[in-house]
Amino acid sequence: MSIFRSGFSPWRNFDWRLFLTGLALSLFGLLTVAATHNPGHLKRQIISLLIALILFFLLTTLDFRKFRPIAEVLFGVAIFLLIVVLNMGHTAYGAQRWINLFGFTFQPSELVKPAMIFMLAKFFEQRQGKLDTILDILPGFILVGVPFFLIYKQPDLGSAIVLVVIFFLMAYWAGMKFSRLFMLTSPLLSILALYVLPFYPLLSWGIYLSLILAALYLMHFPLLDSAIYFGLNFFSGLFSSFFWNSLSLYQRNRILSFINPDIDPLARGLRYHTVKSVIAVGSGGFFGKGLFHGSLTNLQYIPQQHTDFIFSVIGEEFGFLGAGIVVLLLFYLLSRIYTAATQTTDDFGRYLSVGILGLLGFQVIINISMNIGLSPVVGLPLPFTSYGGTALIVSWVALGLVQSVAIHRQTIRL
Repeated sequence: MSIFRSGFSPWRNFDWRLFLTGLALSLFGLLTVAATHNPGHLKRQIISLLIALILFFLLTTLDFRKFRPIAEVLFGVAIFLLIVVLNMGHTAYGAQRWINLFGFTFQPSELVKPAMIFMLAKFFEQRQGKLDTILDILPGFILVGVPFFLIYKQPDLGSAIVLVVIFFLMAYWAGMKFSRLFMLTSPLLSILALYVLPFYPLLSWGIYLSLILAALYLMHFPLLDSAIYFGLNFFSGLFSSFFWNSLSLYQRNRILSFINPDIDPLARGLRYHTVKSVIAVGSGGFFGKGLFHGSLTNLQYIPQQHTDFIFSVIGEEFGFLGAGIVVLLLFYLLSRIYTAATQTTDDFGRYLSVGILGLLGFQVIINISMNIGLSPVVGLPLPFTSYGGTALIVSWVALGLVQSVAIHRQTIRL
């Protein structure tokens, strides 16, 4: 028996704007990777794009609901790979994030993102409208906590934070109130108040805890929830030095130099990446210096300019005009994903699309922000544009799943 209604064509709802926007960004990404003058990177990126497109069309033709029964299996495999990479992974740039297999290198932290989205989509489909207490959300938080800890240990703080953002966006979409979501994130603010702020930390922390108590009372939180939230804030602050010191030295330096630029006024150490990136973006002017003519790019003044700092290459060689077009394309792509989420009547498909929206959207915002000095430097690529085979393939896999949601939104269940 066909799963489609009579006369229904699976390609009738194909979102060409979604596909063509992703393709335009990927082709522009190839051009930008070529500008970094590394033929090996360009060749590998082209191969990765071809693989990504094959997977995209394969997933497009599949009914996304087929992944619901195997969500646990996919998540379990992803967790297993994260454990493997911590014990046997390849180390580079001070992090153990890669697995070498038959001559290919891939990042399990990228693979766990769609796997976790499957699990959370299934969880929130079953719990939507029933997320009033911390105990209701606790199983979902554990689902995120396990891969978060494993990725954090690599260390890869950027990818770990992505998982949390995906969780919060999906939880909000499932009906969890913003006040509850804020309380879940509040222990982080407790750590910042006591350990990171440069002025009167004990006083700041005391004031912050008083505000938390007042908020819990005024918003009529249940007594058990209030006790748990306040306890999380109190103990996270109490052990803030432990949490802070668990970060790698370079991660702590990135945060501190962002909060207080005077730590490195000449940008010769902690702020070197950010300042050089900002200079490169600004030096491009309106029209840019032209492809292969960016002086900072050609002389490779910016470390990781083909991955995390690809936007600096775009800004220098294509200027404000080129960078603006890339930003518009990225946000238009996100708007198409949002449209797919709102148009489907299937709850699993809706949460799947929202999770992918959080995955790609957060990476877009953070990558561009850190390239222009508006956020601390974290290891997040610019989707579809940065060099990196695993990240590119996962981005296209995510688009394939969104296309499947769009195409099969008029199908019926067996």
